[in-house]
Amino acid sequence: MAYEAYFPRGIAAAEAFCNRVLERKRLAHNIETGQHTLLISPRRYGKTSLVNYVMQELHYPVGDADLFVAVDANHVEQKILASIKTIMKAVCSSTEQLLSLLRNYFSALETQWTIGTQGVNLVLQPNSSDGNVSTHIMNALLALEHLLQKKNKRAIIFLDEMQEIGSIEGGKSIEGAIRHVAQQSKQLSFVFSGSNRHLLQTMFFDKSRPLYKLCDKIKLERIHATDYVSHLKELAMKRWDCSLSEEALNAILSLTERHPYYVNSLCLRLWESDLSSPPTPKNIESMWLTFAAEEQLGIQQEFSKLNNSQQKVLIAIATGYNRRLTGKEFLQHINLSSSSVTAAIKHLKEQDYIQLLDDEYYLIDPLMTTVLSGVFR
Repeated sequence: MAYEAYFPRGIAAAEAFCNRVLERKRLAHNIETGQHTLLISPRRYGKTSLVNYVMQELHYPVGDADLFVAVDANHVEQKILASIKTIMKAVCSSTEQLLSLLRNYFSALETQWTIGTQGVNLVLQPNSSDGNVSTHIMNALLALEHLLQKKNKRAIIFLDEMQEIGSIEGGKSIEGAIRHVAQQSKQLSFVFSGSNRHLLQTMFFDKSRPLYKLCDKIKLERIHATDYVSHLKELAMKRWDCSLSEEALNAILSLTERHPYYVNSLCLRLWESDLSSPPTPKNIESMWLTFAAEEQLGIQQEFSKLNNSQQKVLIAIATGYNRRLTGKEFLQHINLSSSSVTAAIKHLKEQDYIQLLDDEYYLIDPLMTTVLSGVFR
């Protein structure tokens, strides 16, 4: 059996999807009421899985644009136009009617657009070569809103890795174009997410930025242990015809620290193993260490990108120094000045290496904790 259906490496769907009940209800409510949404969490916490799950529940057309590889404004334009065309084709069953509506709409604009078909694909692109990408995006989004109003249908634009817009030339103008449409849209809902929480916070909560306070913010935390316990027990019954022991469940959740990606990664290995009975804590730890050994080189390469102070602080946190990191005892232990430690912590937090929970610092990536804590030294 393909156990990746239970523990996917990518998008979680159907029975692989665990909990997120409150977040699902809130996101669905936002979409139904026209409230735009910003999803914030560390990388690989399941933001895309959550959006896809809610979209399937609502049965609304969705156009998604992953902006991670959008290296300049033209790439952003192409990605967003592609998502718009996806929705347009889903909303209009008749190609002729769609083309007629679009031609009538764009004929009123000063800029000219090419509208037609190429095989089964919709052609929608600006003719002007003035490079005014933000205007092109705004006009296309307004045309989509116009079409949705004509058809009396709702739809969603999902812009992932949204923080990338802020780093390109002309990015602020694109943010302004999106805000202009979002503020007046009645049928079109925007969902934004990304993997850099610091940049997203700046983009959406800095008064000087166009998207300031545009959205309801949904912050994804790690799934609660009780939800994982019931989820894993059910899937263990399907695999071994009996449940996992409490000790085994604790081992899985302790080693992965309930990080969604790593829960799936570890459990996939366990479920795909040749174990004839549910894994013991010893089996689970062995599998986790094998996983860490396989990923060690990649983690070391990521670690090498940090400066000496940042590396020292990260290792210290991984080995259990979680509190009072600017105190005298810690500074003597790590042999750094208070200002160096403060600067290192700031960088590590901004780049999502660490987080502060209940006055204690933790590495966000539990596999990195295992590697840096000296297990393989």
